Amino acid sequence: MFASLIQDIRFGLRQLRRSPGFTLTVVGVLALGIGANAAMFTVLDGTLLRRLPYRDPNQIVTLQTVTGKGDEQSVHILDIEQWQQRSKTLEGVAYYDQADGVLDAGLGEQDITKTAISANLLPLLGTAPALGRAFLPDEQLEGKGSVAILSNDLWRNVFHESPDIIGRAVRIDDAPFTVVGVMPARFALPVDTKTPQIWVPATVGAKQRARSYDAGWFRAIGRTRSGVSEAAAQRELSSIQGDNAKLYTDMAPDLTPSAVKLISYRKELTAKQRPALLALLGAVGMVWLIACANVANLMLARSTARRREMAVRGALGASAWRLARQMMVESLLLSLSGTAIGIGLAYATLRAFSKSLEASLATHIGTLPDTPVLLALLALSILSALVFGVAPALFGARVPIDQTLRSGGTQAGTGRGQHRAQSALVVAEIGLCLAMLVACGLLLRTVFALRNVPLGFRTDHVYVLTPKLPAYKYRGLDANTTVYKPLLDRIRAVHGVEAATITTVMPLSNGFHVNLTLNMGKGDSTSKPKPSVSATLKAAGPELQKVLGFQMAQGRFFNDQDTPDSQHVAVVNEAFVKSYVPDNGPLENFTVGGKEKGKGFKIVGVIRDFHQAGIDTPAVPEIDVCAPQMRKGDNFYQPTLSVRVQLAIRANRDASSLIPDLERVMRDVNPDLRASEVETMDQIVEDAMASRLLAAHLLEALGFLALGVALAGLYSLLAYLVTLRTREFGLRMALGAARGDILSLVMRQAGWMVGGGIALGVAVSLATTQLLKHFLFGVQARDIATVALAATLMIVVAAIAAYLPARRAAGIEPMDALRTE
Repeated sequence: MFASLIQDIRFGLRQLRRSPGFTLTVVGVLALGIGANAAMFTVLDGTLLRRLPYRDPNQIVTLQTVTGKGDEQSVHILDIEQWQQRSKTLEGVAYYDQADGVLDAGLGEQDITKTAISANLLPLLGTAPALGRAFLPDEQLEGKGSVAILSNDLWRNVFHESPDIIGRAVRIDDAPFTVVGVMPARFALPVDTKTPQIWVPATVGAKQRARSYDAGWFRAIGRTRSGVSEAAAQRELSSIQGDNAKLYTDMAPDLTPSAVKLISYRKELTAKQRPALLALLGAVGMVWLIACANVANLMLARSTARRREMAVRGALGASAWRLARQMMVESLLLSLSGTAIGIGLAYATLRAFSKSLEASLATHIGTLPDTPVLLALLALSILSALVFGVAPALFGARVPIDQTLRSGGTQAGTGRGQHRAQSALVVAEIGLCLAMLVACGLLLRTVFALRNVPLGFRTDHVYVLTPKLPAYKYRGLDANTTVYKPLLDRIRAVHGVEAATITTVMPLSNGFHVNLTLNMGKGDSTSKPKPSVSATLKAAGPELQKVLGFQMAQGRFFNDQDTPDSQHVAVVNEAFVKSYVPDNGPLENFTVGGKEKGKGFKIVGVIRDFHQAGIDTPAVPEIDVCAPQMRKGDNFYQPTLSVRVQLAIRANRDASSLIPDLERVMRDVNPDLRASEVETMDQIVEDAMASRLLAAHLLEALGFLALGVALAGLYSLLAYLVTLRTREFGLRMALGAARGDILSLVMRQAGWMVGGGIALGVAVSLATTQLLKHFLFGVQARDIATVALAATLMIVVAAIAAYLPARRAAGIEPMDALRTE
């Protein structure tokens, strides 16, 4: 059997070499279909199916507390301890807190990610340092946590794999630490951190153990017991947290953490991208099916041309199984060749989209498929050979020997079954292609709708500078006064700069958003309790209105008369007024939490609503306080200016010339600003649509690829049928048929296939476009206009593809046709 199989392979290679046009066409079509899948498998392998560097990673879950009003938040250490003691569904609960840091190992400063972890975190994840040891529980006590564990990349690249690294002294954020361990290669927590990682013990002292807003809040991570579902674990922890909520006596009921949300850590990493990836996986699957249907049609046509060969081999003693196996071997050779070229196409595609993929997926995607992907592609190659090779093999193995040998015609022995099979394949190709065109049209209309949404502010010639300072150097200092004000003064002096100001969150940026609950009213103890309000809190300078050009609905924005010594003022947006000011009544002063901790803020204006968090997201209540009025000890300084700052700049110069000048000014003012970033507001708007743009562009490419393959299938089938019916057409014209009649006959046959494909495509698109509803904006998932437009495009292009072979059929000379056989 092995010897005969080798013989089949050699014979198959000779047959394919003798038909270079057919071979190149089939391999090219398969390379497109399998290449798209190879690229998608690589993306999925790096996201949804990534191999996390933990033991039994599917049991790792993240835990968040949920407040009475449904907001998710980090976890209090006292709640974690209760879960550790009382939970029966979890093997354990650990916690960590991530922050930017600076490492000084004696060779200059290195930006790092410093993650403070509990002593039980590494054992919970099922890992241990490759060198040295893990943290001890006592090292979490105040004053005893000056030890650190390095990531493997940091040990290799900064310390050059020094064998005596254990016990070495380093400085992290200008504090002394002793290295006690080095983690194995590939270990990371969090896994998507871009800068080198260092882990230190999470300090738990009296401050962290107080149930208050000022206490330490951590990100909790757990491991479910074998056989325990996530839903069961969540129910148990929520029950425990219900008891914990009663201990938060100083918090408002709607802000008290009263329940628990549990989600798989793997799913959390790709929660936002998962629907898009699955939708694109379905799209490339359709491209593969269309390619297989196309190749099956070509193989059926080729099997017809080889019927006499198969009849001769059968007459010489070859069994039906041997003939079918020969055809399947050739199919497998074509499929493997297509896969090899497809891998190259996938590499080129991933290289072309690498930046867009990393921006949208927030993780690095390799350009070359690794072992699991290659194994999946091998399986796909075999499956492809089966899908497009079975029907031709069956038809080829069932050749009627006597009838075929007696007749020398090309149609000898062909039946209606084969013709119907070929027509059905073309109908399927057109149907799947139409479904992809409809999906592509919906996403393109979504992008068009997003681009035409009135943002409520200007984006042209607006630049956003995000300063990044080493936190340890400026702890206890007022960075607003010592760094940002001098920087703004220098920026305003740059040629072409028209306005520059400070703010904490620019619209549509992925910055840190602060949501605060406030009490409306004068704040005196004799007044009746006022209803609490929840709003996004921002700090901004007076020139922000000039930079962004937004409009005021009432009152005024901040001005130069708003100083630290004057009445503290604030502005709100229209969404705030609609939610918390009944009947557009008078705006009152408000104080934080209803306590007398500082001056009340007088609301002096109402900003017209503009898009804050997303282009497709309506405005939410917002309170803006005046940044120049803030002192370091004020109530609102900590949640605003000490957390995150951005500088908004308007200039009359292009980014290519202005950004280098801004970077030079930052270096001159303060070398600590070296890691700061400058973006254009236009780029921020584009990034806000990044996932939809990426999906639209990829689906657009896949849709037109599918359109080309489907129409090639229609053209090749009609051209093949014209060849088979050449004698028939010649006879018809010899008996008086006009050339227009022959043209109409072929076009009518094409019309039946196109009509059937469109009917199938409409049904498929109506059933599958619901998968895209999370990405759509300004258009319904079942939009009749988009379906009609895609169907019209398909009819027009299909008519062109069908007209070419039909015109060839109409141009046949009767006498030449009668001599063909």
